[in-house]
Amino acid sequence: MSIKTILLHLADDPRNAARTASAIALAGRHDAHLVGLYTVTPLIVPGYIGAELPAQVYADYEADAESRASEAKQAFNEAVRKEGVSAEWRKERGFARDILAAHAYYADVAVLGQPTSGSGVPKGAEGLPGDLALACGRPILTIPCVGDYPMIGKKIVLAWNGSREAARATADAMPLLAMADQILVVSANLRSTTPAMDIGTHLARHGINVETKNVHVDDLSIGDILINTANESGSDLIVMGAYGHSRLNELVFGGATRDILKHMTVPVLMSH
Repeated sequence: MSIKTILLHLADDPRNAARTASAIALAGRHDAHLVGLYTVTPLIVPGYIGAELPAQVYADYEADAESRASEAKQAFNEAVRKEGVSAEWRKERGFARDILAAHAYYADVAVLGQPTSGSGVPKGAEGLPGDLALACGRPILTIPCVGDYPMIGKKIVLAWNGSREAARATADAMPLLAMADQILVVSANLRSTTPAMDIGTHLARHGINVETKNVHVDDLSIGDILINTANESGSDLIVMGAYGHSRLNELVFGGATRDILKHMTVPVLMSH
């Protein structure tokens, strides 16, 4: 599989420019088409308050949202025109998770930002990247809330534990793995080195050479191990499975997914 369509999430977010630059660089490297999707979240107020709010409050909110969307569109169009990548702009009003899932079905990878307070992501949607990975069946590339990432995928840390999610993430990341200069496969607490050797052999048959590292996780979580390993090795991308399950209709994420989304210092590609 190759990367030919990239979905980029944009919103009322100060990190739009940095996220757009990363997505443009990725599109240029893979000769892909970039779709900039701006989501406008409706004004949400409790019913007992909403009934008392004058209509002008809603009108002012919509006008401000439209103004911010227009500014974001102009910045996006200027950025893609400057770099000469194939791109288009889309805007939809509603909840980001539902909108993004519907559009991500037709993309090879979706680029999102690490949600933080005040990032334009509604309260309660802090796990949006992992949530979307579980919902849409597409790899989600999450860009940290701090720093610039003009080059993603030269040095990769690949998390491997022999699970379905790890296998899916590895398969989804193949276009990136094939172009990487360095790949470090990190496994944790494996009783045998066979699983790590097997994934190394599998990738070698695709012409992809890797190094393997089995670490012991005790006081640190696997999320901490992956972040520390990426920092120590100078890697610019972590590839991992997104772990979670449904409990009473609520998505509950595994510790590694939750930790990575909260503490990431380099971009992370997640698949489920």
